[in-house]
Amino acid sequence: MFSFKTEGIILKRRNFGEADRILTVFSQKKGKISVLAKGVRRITSRRAGNVELLNRAIMYFHQGKGMPILTEAESLDTYPKLKADLTLSTYAYHLIELVDKITAEGQENQILYEYLVRVLEKLSRNPRQILIRAFEVKILSVLGFATFFPSNPTSTPGVSIQIRKILEDLQNFDWDQIEKMQITEIQALELERYLRYYIERTLEGQLKSRQFLKQR
Repeated sequence: MFSFKTEGIILKRRNFGEADRILTVFSQKKGKISVLAKGVRRITSRRAGNVELLNRAIMYFHQGKGMPILTEAESLDTYPKLKADLTLSTYAYHLIELVDKITAEGQENQILYEYLVRVLEKLSRNPRQILIRAFEVKILSVLGFATFFPSNPTSTPGVSIQIRKILEDLQNFDWDQIEKMQITEIQALELERYLRYYIERTLEGQLKSRQFLKQR
């Protein structure tokens, strides 16, 4: 058995046994991993508050023959502004669900991890939907699914030249540049429609968070 630590964001959790949880963590060093958090459902657990859904934390593990076992966790950011607002929390859960659904277990991707940290920080300070669209574009690009733009404009009928240009900018701009971008409401709707179409085609299904986004 050996020990390791990594920074990570909690993507998903489910109860296991009487007092444990299995956490899905998108980690900086190991990509997406499933870990066992023993005893965190007990009222007396010191770790419970540090491994809530969406939290970013430094986590320490023992690795044996099976699943890594969480031994300690220290919160770096709990994103209180995102969690306190229903609309913002829906946006944030959409992002972490997308990461969970589209990434494979155990594949390190520090660039994507940095993108996730940055977009959550940006949304906490300046909640604009263009940031969500940017993350969707960047995750598709980083994982090799974004060959459809801008070089193949006929892959989806009805996509305008303006939207193809916006897609290219979202792919290439840094987060500070993206935060300053201005698009019209019509462009925002077309962009969202196009990315929803491509994400659902890539995943071969819908995200659960999509149903909540439709209500916002």
